[in-house]
Amino acid sequence: MNQSASNPGDRIPLLITIGIFLAMLACVPLVLMLDDNIDEDRPMYRDLQRMQTYRAAHVANDGSPVEVTVSEGEVVEIGASAFETSPGVTIRVRATDKDSFCVTASNDSGEKAERCS
Repeated sequence: MNQSASNPGDRIPLLITIGIFLAMLACVPLVLMLDDNIDEDRPMYRDLQRMQTYRAAHVANDGSPVEVTVSEGEVVEIGASAFETSPGVTIRVRATDKDSFCVTASNDSGEKAERCS
């Protein structure tokens, strides 16, 4: 019977693979936490972009920006479109001069973003 002793160096690739797997598994809670933070801001940025697009079309057609603040549950008419914010989002439009404006968005988490034309 030929039995050879196993070489300890034969286990190194297996140990490395197990170590990498455990390191990746340890990162899962962190990735899920970051994903939740990103997802909670997404409606705010979507509403910000929609309001900026509507206001830009309004300024292009009518010539002057109109200041407005829209909170959850409120609807505002912009040209032929009705605009309503997502839950927990507040949008504020302010005129900076006769044909420019800034749109500020905030959410219940305390995040804020602003874009100006």
